[in-house]
Order: sequence, then C-alpha cells, then structure tokens
Amino acid sequence: MNARQKRPAAVQGSPVVRRRVANTRARVCEVAARQFVEESYAAVSVDAIVAAAGIARSSFYRFFRDKEELLCQIIDPVFELAVAELDGISVEQPETIVNGIARSYLQVWARHRNGLVLSMKIGATLFPLVQKSHDRYVAAILVLMERLHESRMLRHDDPRMAARLLALTAVPVLQVCEKHPQFENVFCSTLRGLLLKW
Repeated sequence: MNARQKRPAAVQGSPVVRRRVANTRARVCEVAARQFVEESYAAVSVDAIVAAAGIARSSFYRFFRDKEELLCQIIDPVFELAVAELDGISVEQPETIVNGIARSYLQVWARHRNGLVLSMKIGATLFPLVQKSHDRYVAAILVLMERLHESRMLRHDDPRMAARLLALTAVPVLQVCEKHPQFENVFCSTLRGLLLKW
C-alpha cells in the first residue's frame, strides 16, 4: 500500500457518531475547497482551514493525513460524479449527447461547485494526486466525443480537440452563466454551439 492509499483509522461508534464525523469531514472539505478557490492551495494553511471549519487541529489529522489527502477528498468526488453522470448518457442517440454532457456538468456544479473550479486550478505539481480519477473522466468524455465524430456532428471533426476544448471552457462558461435567469438553458446551448456543427 502506498502513502496515498493509507487512510485514518475507521471511525467506531454509533450511527449518530459516524454521521457527525461524516458531516464534519464534509464541512472541512467544503471550507477548504472554498479557501483554495478564493486564495490558492499553497496559500491556505491547515491552521486556516481548521479555524474556518471550527475544529481542532488534531481533528483535522484524524480525518486527513495531510493537506494533499484533503485535496484528493475534494477533487476525486468531482470526477467520480462526473463519470457516473457521463456513463448514464446513451450513445445510441448522438443528438442527445451534448445535452447529457451539459447536464452532467450542471449536476457536478450543483453538488461540488468549488471542487469543480479547483480541479481547473491545481497545476502540474499537484495533478498526479488526482490523475487516476481525472483520466477516468477523460476516457468517458472521449467515448462520447468519438460517437459525435462518427455521427459527423462535431464542429471541428476532432474528438480529442473537442474534449480538450470542453475541459478548458466548461467551467468558465458555468461561472459566466450562473447568474443568468435561464442558467441551465444558456449553458446547454453554449456547449452545443461550442461542440456541434448545427
């Protein structure tokens, strides 16, 4: 077992205690994700995280080995949810694929907004920490882009370029569109315009 696979000891106790621990862990992830987005991963200390989350430093280390493990606990669920959503998109009807991709982003945005934004900002040094979950996401997107390409629907006729374009633009488009009264419709139509010929 490598260092990243080691986890803190399993929490023992009643369901109430386990639920309280899970809620505290989730709160720490949420607080840290917000701080990492607003400042940067490097600029935010464990002390700043525990102060904002209202927990003791020792509690932090019961939940996470270090700040790197915390980062993984924030970003891995983003990619896991995205892959689960993408896996549910039917490739039998290519005309619905982009709408499905847009809905997958909207689901992740609703549940892990800061984690999704953070996934765009982690940089090359930290990327290896989340590379496995990221690669599963890329593979799922490429399957869908290949299907659009086979159907001659992709604007640029290059599945890899379409996937890269999506990866670089979807989150900024979400940020721009989120205040619009027709947020979901505007986001979906923007992705269709970005990726499809018609």
